[in-house]
Amino acid sequence: MVIHSELKTEYDKSKIEEIAQKFGLFSETAEILYNRGIRSDEEIKSFLNPGKHHFSNPFDLLGVKETVERINFAKEGEETVIVYGDYDADGVSATTVLCSALTEYGVNTIPYVPERADGYGLNNETIDKLIEEHFPDLIITVDCGISCKDQVEYIKSLGVDVIVTDHHELPEILPDCLCVNCKIPSKNSFPWLCGAGVAFKIACALLGDKAYKYLDLVAIATIADSMPLIGENRDIVYEGVKLIRSGRASAPINELIAVCNVKDVTSTSLAFTIAPRINAAGRMGDAHSALQLMLARDKDSIERLALRLNSFNQRRQQECETLYKSAREKLINRAYDKKIVILQDDSWNSGLVGIIAARLVEEFSRPVILFVNNDGKLHGSARSVESINIYEAISACKSHLIDFGGHGQAAGITISAEEFEAFRTEIEEYVDKKYDFSCFRPSKSADILLDKPFPIKLAKEINMLEPFGTGNKKPLFALKATELFVMPIKIGSPHLSIRSKYIDMLYFNAAAKKELLASGAEKHIIFEPNVSVFNHEESLKGYVKDVEYVVEPSEKITLDAFRESLLTAVNDNDDYLFVSQTMTENLVEEFSEKHFGTIFALYNPDNVQKYHQLVNLDKSLYETANKNLVNNVVVGITTHNVTGYRRIIYLDRPLGNVPFLGLGETFINRSQRAYPYSKLQTEKSVFADIYKKLREQEYFKAESSVEFASKCSFGYHKMQIIFVLEVFIELGIFYFNKGNLRYNPTIKTNLESSKIYSEVEKLSVQQ
Repeated sequence: MVIHSELKTEYDKSKIEEIAQKFGLFSETAEILYNRGIRSDEEIKSFLNPGKHHFSNPFDLLGVKETVERINFAKEGEETVIVYGDYDADGVSATTVLCSALTEYGVNTIPYVPERADGYGLNNETIDKLIEEHFPDLIITVDCGISCKDQVEYIKSLGVDVIVTDHHELPEILPDCLCVNCKIPSKNSFPWLCGAGVAFKIACALLGDKAYKYLDLVAIATIADSMPLIGENRDIVYEGVKLIRSGRASAPINELIAVCNVKDVTSTSLAFTIAPRINAAGRMGDAHSALQLMLARDKDSIERLALRLNSFNQRRQQECETLYKSAREKLINRAYDKKIVILQDDSWNSGLVGIIAARLVEEFSRPVILFVNNDGKLHGSARSVESINIYEAISACKSHLIDFGGHGQAAGITISAEEFEAFRTEIEEYVDKKYDFSCFRPSKSADILLDKPFPIKLAKEINMLEPFGTGNKKPLFALKATELFVMPIKIGSPHLSIRSKYIDMLYFNAAAKKELLASGAEKHIIFEPNVSVFNHEESLKGYVKDVEYVVEPSEKITLDAFRESLLTAVNDNDDYLFVSQTMTENLVEEFSEKHFGTIFALYNPDNVQKYHQLVNLDKSLYETANKNLVNNVVVGITTHNVTGYRRIIYLDRPLGNVPFLGLGETFINRSQRAYPYSKLQTEKSVFADIYKKLREQEYFKAESSVEFASKCSFGYHKMQIIFVLEVFIELGIFYFNKGNLRYNPTIKTNLESSKIYSEVEKLSVQQ
């Protein structure tokens, strides 16, 4: 886990304190700004006061002046202009913005967006249909076209002028026409506008401030296209969110807000509600419906089309889940050990593979390209992790491609079926050689390490840093803790309430992790502060995003792992292969070098020091530290989060059988017992003595046998107390309930009925 607070210099601290005092901020807020590169007075003032007053002159964007001149010519000559967009939320929004602005400016305008099945960008077949039907004098592209030099030449050969407006990466050779692209260097250029952002600049050049009414659409497009919310994008989204909150957004956007039942309009809520519904139309093969909605003005049409987009989104969610399971299974079976995942399936929906690729990237921390066959050509959607530029990787293999376009984190590809294997081999080799293994390890980072109580005023101040999104994530805090009070928020709930020294937190869908969270292990908890209002009262809660367990030799870790090793006595599994110490060392040597697919498990954390190859691997308690199939060391492993791993190598033996994890291979070192179980006392007199001392009081405050042993030794070794208590718990004589150890007087049994007791006694006899 990377916690920036631990890396500051003394100079940093003084500068941060200066920022806090000068701008009246909490030191934590000042630190967040500083660590995000916002340091000068001018930068801080601009960041804390976003808005339209920061908008750059649209004529600073190269080509806008000439574009306006050509549009004026079209207006005066009563020419027909086609605005040619794209089928995603950015393309639909860009088409709507420019088409609406041109119409208001007095130009005869026809909007068009292709369907996904037609392919991305310009294509000659569609061009023929449009020219035959509308006889245009000018075609203006939005959110596409910069990689379509051949198609532009074809349009020009038909006597039609072309203007390309786009924001995607520049190809080696630009189309031979007027091009407006924010990535072309120009005065005060901001290279991170989305397609609708570029269209908005042209609209501003035509209409001035009147174009600001389109900011709702431009903001949604910026969010939907995952553009960094810095610079002018921050100002655009700020103004767009404000417009929507005020109720003065366009009727189609207001209707979508109502359909989605959005209560609190933020960049985050728009990203999860409105953007997916606009995108869903194109993904489900009806991008025209999204365009119709955005251009509609009568109430009935708006209501009908908004419901249609909502229905598309529901279908999209269902189909995505099916496609995700299919793609994930292929990844695990065919590409679990690859640094870049290339998969293809003819049954997949081409409109959904981009979503699934992004989901797999997040889960497995590797670039993913998913292909679908369409009329003999494979159309692929690529997504990547931050450390790997997927556009550059694809460009390095472009000799195999028919077409491609995109940017560093996402791209689209078209390739012939015959070239697929050659492309896969070449890009795998490229990524393997260029990128070190560290690029594929999931990062867990927080902005601030919390070391004092969290005031609600700080949480409210952090909201001043909105809008949040790509390039300006909502700040995360980290809390180091050992002892936590953990309970379900109510009986039977899958959600946990966590009470810590500095802040109360909620951890959603984490009921299975209750025992681990309550354990004595040191934990680093990453959380997001949130202020909620109920009955006019404000309250602060931290929403847990991730938890990392520090696995270093310590008494608490050892006692926790010892307890877990005792519990293996009740396992029935015996599907594993015993190997010698030498064989164990050979297995560690072989599979530690392959990076993916192996779990090295043990029950005594001290034993990992015997294997130098494992010292730098991620280590965790009970479950895998990472979910991307990277090799890691797990102490006291249970059955959580191991799907897809190829093998598990136990470096030592617990008391009983290792748990069944369903992996392909399970090896266990027969030569190394995790603990000296044979030295535990099994005499009934010992059990009777401890039983008597337990019965002398009604209850003891403790959450587990480990916590109990840490408080009440009764004159015995702590491992002995844990052993006796776990036997009693297995037999039902004692149990833990709501932080107390309680006695059950109805149970009548004998020690030999305990599997834990029987296994320890067996080892004692053998000794």
